[in-house]
Amino acid sequence: MSAHPKPEDNKTASEHVAEHAVEEHGGSDNTTDAKAIDQALAAGQVVQMRSELDDLPITKAFRVFWRVTALCMLAAFASALEGYQYTLTASIVANKGFIRQMANGGTKLAPEHVSLWGGSLSLGQFVGVLGLQACIDRLGRKWAMHITWFALVISVLVESVSSNWIHWFVAKLIAGVGLGMMQATYPVYISELSPTQIRAGLTTAYQFWNVLSHIFSPLALRQLSYTDPYNWKTAIYTQWGMLVVMLGINLFVPESPWWLVQKDKISQAEKVLTMAYKNVQSYNVKEQLSIIIATIERHRLVSVEQKSQLKEIFTGINLWRLLIAFWPKAMQQLVGQSLTNNYSTYFFQLAGNSDAFTVTLILALCQLVGVMACALFADKFGKRWFTIGMFGSAAVAVLCIGIVGCFDYTSKDLGSLLVFFGCVSNFGCIGGAGIAYTYVAEIPTQRLRARTGSVALMGSFLLGILFNYTVPFMLQVWAVKSGFFFGTVGILSCAVGWYILPEMARRTPAEIDEMFQDKIKPRAFRKHVTQVQIYLQEKEEKEKEAREVKGVQEVQEKLG
Repeated sequence: MSAHPKPEDNKTASEHVAEHAVEEHGGSDNTTDAKAIDQALAAGQVVQMRSELDDLPITKAFRVFWRVTALCMLAAFASALEGYQYTLTASIVANKGFIRQMANGGTKLAPEHVSLWGGSLSLGQFVGVLGLQACIDRLGRKWAMHITWFALVISVLVESVSSNWIHWFVAKLIAGVGLGMMQATYPVYISELSPTQIRAGLTTAYQFWNVLSHIFSPLALRQLSYTDPYNWKTAIYTQWGMLVVMLGINLFVPESPWWLVQKDKISQAEKVLTMAYKNVQSYNVKEQLSIIIATIERHRLVSVEQKSQLKEIFTGINLWRLLIAFWPKAMQQLVGQSLTNNYSTYFFQLAGNSDAFTVTLILALCQLVGVMACALFADKFGKRWFTIGMFGSAAVAVLCIGIVGCFDYTSKDLGSLLVFFGCVSNFGCIGGAGIAYTYVAEIPTQRLRARTGSVALMGSFLLGILFNYTVPFMLQVWAVKSGFFFGTVGILSCAVGWYILPEMARRTPAEIDEMFQDKIKPRAFRKHVTQVQIYLQEKEEKEKEAREVKGVQEVQEKLG
């Protein structure tokens, strides 16, 4: 395995590449010189694409990289607004004041209105991702965050002044636009900023904060039901405080270094890496810059760029990567999220449970446990098995719900059993959703990452539109037996996932690119040894030999 010739000053070739890029164009953020990497790669030489720090144990990595971990957790915290708004608008359909307002003084919401509200949220998510996917790459991750925030401000404003079901439909549509933008932006940003071996944990933190916020909206509505049962606007107004916090986060966090390098803004990327990894022992900013540059340049060499990135996404290996990025989010829909999560309050009311807010709170706690399990252990034990296991448990649980539906599920005993299976379903479905975001963020190659991820999300949103519209009618006709449908398609989706989902834990973007280019079977990713790993191992062995030779020479000099 060859590499760049070692310079006389004992710096690695990677360091020289990065220094050349920064020093020659340090005053310009719009150009860079990656010729050294291009020439080496074109000649079949190898440049470093994995750092020694990528092999740190996971628990130690969290301690060593505490600063960048804090930045990623801060960015992930923005999703608390998404979770709060999502659960609030789903739970508020049981509020007496909301029902009276939206039913023109009646005591029951029209099922078709509830269906339209659910469908409008997913439709808005689809529209939001479709409109933002070009901006994420063109303007940057931070500008995408600001656009997302603005859309959410508009949605909360419309919610605050809504007085009929049409106003609420518009509010949910705009809210969906903002939430879709958020899902397309923040997980990708966190993935690009975080270290390799803790990337899954930090990306899953997005779902952690999202789920944690699920606890607070039912509590707020429950308290209002006791003190002022016809007051629903106060709960809506609480979202303004979260929007202020989200704006502060967006202004504070830095731009993605991967996006900056992709846009040839090398000096800015160096500043971000220096700040994010400040005081990390043995962390070499120049070396990390060269790894990022080499990863991006190698993909440019091995793939034929087309004028339309969207067209490129749907061809060859990129199409295969798109399917894999999409499938975990599809599994999330197919195992019954719309049945036991999106319509949790509505569902359990039909199931005969009179305390729907308590059920919602219990489900939120189950979701939190599932997400925490994935965040803490997915990097260690593997994302593939967590994805299949989590969604598999949800599919089996929702199938059991269908079986319970064959009996008197409104009785006390079977009602409790129904709640139990609902908890298991939410544990698996929402826990798996956290890992699903890592597939969306990590599977695509860097140059097509944002757009591929956006298209994958749009596919899942289309499924969401379908199920959010049809589930209320399923419940109306089949009631709890709707679980048979989602249990069946959910188990089938897990079977497909077992064949097509690869293991990406502790893999760098360059390694993932290499395995896809070499057409390694997804199930073989975990044990496959990449050229990136071989190069790093050879480099470490040479450095070890050099240290040993130097030690022997020093001993000989002392003895002589």
